[in-house]
Amino acid sequence: MKKTFAAIWIVTLVVFTASCERDFIEDDLTGKSVSILAPADNDTVPYSSPLFWWNEMSGALKYRVQIVYPDFSAPQQLLYDTAVSGDRFYPNLNPGYTYWWRIRPENGSSEGEWVLRKLTIDSSASLASQNVQITTPQNNGYATSSSSVSFTWNAVSGASLYRVDIINSSTGTSTITLTTSTTAYTAALPQGSYEFKVRAENSVSFTPWASRTFSVDQTAPTVPQLISPATNSFYATPPATLQFDWSNDATAYNDTLWIATDSTFTSGVLIQQMLLSTQSNYTWTGAQAGTTYFWRVRSADAAGNRSNYSSVFRFTVN
Repeated sequence: MKKTFAAIWIVTLVVFTASCERDFIEDDLTGKSVSILAPADNDTVPYSSPLFWWNEMSGALKYRVQIVYPDFSAPQQLLYDTAVSGDRFYPNLNPGYTYWWRIRPENGSSEGEWVLRKLTIDSSASLASQNVQITTPQNNGYATSSSSVSFTWNAVSGASLYRVDIINSSTGTSTITLTTSTTAYTAALPQGSYEFKVRAENSVSFTPWASRTFSVDQTAPTVPQLISPATNSFYATPPATLQFDWSNDATAYNDTLWIATDSTFTSGVLIQQMLLSTQSNYTWTGAQAGTTYFWRVRSADAAGNRSNYSSVFRFTVN
């Protein structure tokens, strides 16, 4: 009986091992090549971000794409050497040049054969299908207290210049209009709300406008008004919880609450808590018997302007 169980166990182990080997052995890609769908060999295209498209291959986990100028025999520039997991790739190439590119399939243990192609980008390549990517400000609604505002964006292949337009949102008129060959600009602006727009251009075409809204805000929020605990409040016994309430300016973005045993807040500060302006209250559980406390609040807006400190309220716990 023991021999029978041993034999069964050995057969099971062999079958399991063979199954695992089948699961983990990758296809050998040696000698295999990718079937390219576009662009055709020795093609000339009128746009600087052409579609590289191919049929996916069984056993391939990625596709190695390399692009050089002027050719692989004597390359002056290696523009791309990247692994693509899907069946297409969009490089950015300068108009008016001829490039060589190649592709091969790869997995973790083998790689296929290179397929070589030649491609020319028409010197009058249109920018209409490309987009300018603004890097700063990163988001719409950006606010700053500085009158000096910096703008940056990514370069667009084939562009000879960038057109910048800064519009006053209140009046709808252009405050600044200019062209530049760089991808950065710093403007001096008075307080107000604005829209920054930029597009890339060459002699025959231009991209769509990219834009960001922003504001220059140099006005501080009004001083918060304390509500409770009212000043000179007295508690006969230490409260289990004590709620602080105040009102703030509609422009406030956050409020900072201080609770201290020192009326000047230079020492004995127990709480210094920043809260979103929508939460104009705070619950505290630290009140101790035989102690006088002082509290105040200060607001700040999204641009970083800070209000003056509120009045200082005091309360005593018996």
